[in-house]
Amino acid sequence: MIRRTCLGLGAALGLLLAACSSTDERVADAPETNADQTTARATGAAATSTPPAQAIRKLGTSSGVATTAKDPSFAPLAGAKAAFGQIDRAAYQIEMPDSWNGELVMFAHGFAGFGTEVAVQAPPAALRRYLIASGYAWAASSYSENGYVPGIGADDTLALKKLFITKYGEPKRTYITGASMGGNVVALALENQPGEYDGGLALCGALMGIGQIDYLISWVAVAEYASGLAFPIGQPGADLGTLILQEMPKVLGSSATPTQRGLRFASIIKNLTGGTRPFFQEGFREQYAVNFGLALLDPERKGLVNRAATNTGVVYHIDPGLGLTDAEVNAGVRRFASDPAARNAEQYPDAALTTGKISVPLLTLHNTGDLFVPITMERDYKKAVTEAGKSDLLVQRAIRAGGHCKFSEPELTTAFQDLAAWVRDGKKPKGEDLSGDLANAGMEFTNPLRAGDPGGVN
Repeated sequence: MIRRTCLGLGAALGLLLAACSSTDERVADAPETNADQTTARATGAAATSTPPAQAIRKLGTSSGVATTAKDPSFAPLAGAKAAFGQIDRAAYQIEMPDSWNGELVMFAHGFAGFGTEVAVQAPPAALRRYLIASGYAWAASSYSENGYVPGIGADDTLALKKLFITKYGEPKRTYITGASMGGNVVALALENQPGEYDGGLALCGALMGIGQIDYLISWVAVAEYASGLAFPIGQPGADLGTLILQEMPKVLGSSATPTQRGLRFASIIKNLTGGTRPFFQEGFREQYAVNFGLALLDPERKGLVNRAATNTGVVYHIDPGLGLTDAEVNAGVRRFASDPAARNAEQYPDAALTTGKISVPLLTLHNTGDLFVPITMERDYKKAVTEAGKSDLLVQRAIRAGGHCKFSEPELTTAFQDLAAWVRDGKKPKGEDLSGDLANAGMEFTNPLRAGDPGGVN
């Protein structure tokens, strides 16, 4: 499974700095081979440099922060050859099977923290094994910057695709898949780079673009309201560390032993993220601390995505029996306005809501208990796709599991097989409607049912 590990509230800031929100399980036991690699293996930190690929419309906005690339050399799986190097500041990896079927999979990684060293992430181990065994080549970029940078991710992924073509020729078909923020990369690419990809697979994807940061704004605003503390967000010299890491736990309790105020916080968040559903509590515990990370790192809201984000217009709901009404909650939660210039889709395509205007098939997987990128992203994206008149190109599936990006090998490989067959044969695979009650969502596509699933036994 794709896994991530998160610690307690006191470690939230460290987690974000250490990039605890990415997506892939590394292959630790990749066999060493004597395969002739198409790019010379780097002997130190430096990697082979390649001239920048010709780009079309830029979707990303550089922060101007200087970065260095981690050595991208890697051992290929048996039956494949490895190529790696750099395009400008972005490192890349390509794995080419010995018996290539002529098709290419571009992989877009998720949020990787805010450090200045960029690094390539391979596709999830189970998916990588399947791709190579089935004859697919894959390629992945580190991106030239870290942070929440889906536009840069889309730009650098496309540049790598162009490089692949110069080295190996035009693929018969090219797919783009991505996890977490990489799902935002997939949506941006399919909406803004027509003709470049034949299909997309988004895993635990932040499909609504800036809607993901809107959600994190809500998380902090609801915590402020439920705790009764005043967070100095947006104020010069704002310091949230003491309030969130020391004072708030005294008021809300822990995710496992909440106070009455903590129960209110959990209830509002549950309803904000999809209502009663399998494994909400597991996901809530996993993200309880981490979802404060962006506010801790940018309390003055100076960064582009923080300036663009807003919870204006969000309608919150609390379960009965907790001493508050919906009216009281919605009147009490502080609203943060967006900077209209930062949210301008023409100037900053990566700091605006996605449009749903996809032009090729897109299949998505999402955990019911994901509280980092909640399953409501799927609902909102379905609405956007429908309004864009593209609903025939979208298939969505829920996976009944807690946490972020936790998929089994059969869930991943079946999803990719179904996408590839859809692209190749034009037969739309099965999906499900995630717009209503999610209590039974994912029963058809979860394999296996996890221990403790209320819908069955493991």
